[in-house]
Amino acid sequence: MEKKLNYEKIKQSIKTSQGRNAGILLVVLIIFMCAYWFAGLFSTPGNFRAVKPITDGQVSQYLTNYILPELNNKSQYGQPFDMVFSEQGINDIIARQVDFNSLQRSGLSDLSVTFKHNRILLTGRTVYRGFNFIVTIVLKPYINREGSLYFGAAKVEVGESRIPFAAEAIKRKIVYSLAVPSSDSNTPNFTKMLFNSGKIEPVFSLNKQKLRIKEFTVQNKQLTIQFQPE
Repeated sequence: MEKKLNYEKIKQSIKTSQGRNAGILLVVLIIFMCAYWFAGLFSTPGNFRAVKPITDGQVSQYLTNYILPELNNKSQYGQPFDMVFSEQGINDIIARQVDFNSLQRSGLSDLSVTFKHNRILLTGRTVYRGFNFIVTIVLKPYINREGSLYFGAAKVEVGESRIPFAAEAIKRKIVYSLAVPSSDSNTPNFTKMLFNSGKIEPVFSLNKQKLRIKEFTVQNKQLTIQFQPE
């Protein structure tokens, strides 16, 4: 009887010890994960690039020498056609056409895009309570059954840490700053078309002809859009 009693005490003691150790391990794990997440807020993601605004008064040659002529030529046949937009070219348009003074007044700088498989990354630097943070919005463009265009904010990352429940709010802040009229009022604001918020009617005019966006394909370093002349 005594041996049985001692055995039960030992068994209970082991269970208590195991439970205590598991609890300590869980607390340590939570602290480590919180510390890792907090440190990630101040990290520099691999897609970030320092952007120097180009203020020479010249419109982007990528826009004038490639995008507009290609759209104009291919739309003449009345058939669906594809246009490939390079990551470098779109960033040149942003560097030249976006009003960076307006961005800075909104607390933003170093705005750029990165094209990855099925994703568009919109990255910029912002200041909050005296600290510099690099914010990345992951956009997943799609066209619904009714033909409306959406740029859904799949997630938002600060540094290399994800910020839940803030995707749409942060996207609107950056997008509204980005959608400042370009320096040339006659130039189509392609950056606004690409990064507008919410539902968009994907139709725009070019030389009195309407073009409808039918399909998106995002690959590494390039974006392919299929247009349908109307």
